[in-house]
Amino acid sequence: MDVLGGFLALGLTLALFTYLAGDNPVYRIAAHLFIGLTSGYVVVLAWYSVIWPNLAGLARVGSSGDAVAIIVTALAALIGGVGGVLLLLKTVHVAPRLGGLVVAFMLGVGAAVAVGGAITGTLLPQISAAMVSLLPRSAGQSLGEVLVEGLFTLVGTLATLGFFWYGGKAEPGNPVERPALLRPIAAVGQVFIAVTFGVMYAGALAASVALFAERLSALTRYLGL
Repeated sequence: MDVLGGFLALGLTLALFTYLAGDNPVYRIAAHLFIGLTSGYVVVLAWYSVIWPNLAGLARVGSSGDAVAIIVTALAALIGGVGGVLLLLKTVHVAPRLGGLVVAFMLGVGAAVAVGGAITGTLLPQISAAMVSLLPRSAGQSLGEVLVEGLFTLVGTLATLGFFWYGGKAEPGNPVERPALLRPIAAVGQVFIAVTFGVMYAGALAASVALFAERLSALTRYLGL
């Protein structure tokens, strides 16, 4: 089985790499196979992780005898079931407007959760991380190193914020320009942003190469090479 799995993995990997030469049927077969298997896995996972546990919980609440809990649980199950049916009907172009309401509700809740998570999990921690001492003295650091590090932190933060300052005035027939005082600051901020994106891209590329090397190593182990 290991040898068979290795050959399948090798064949699918090479089939995906054929896209480098252009779109072709071999690549499309591999891509459709991947999408189909992923969809099937998601359906099975949703059944065993979401639908079945909720049905079992509904049955437990129904046998508990608590009238309030039964009503609340049954109402939640009814709303979820009706929403699911409307989504299924939307896929076959039956009751598309009602299904659109369910989609809008899901997108609204998802957007609210995403924005809340971004504020509390990303924006506020980044603000807190920027509000640190510019002269942290750690073991082994000289005063010059601490001053340079603090200067880079201060200049990088202020220049990046200056780059995203949109207070320019629009004049008829002319593009919107930043005030003259902010132009050099925005240029410095653009350098910091470009370096950051370059480092991120290099990290993603290095991770991709490492993943590809690990894949080749796994294939060689499967094939006994």
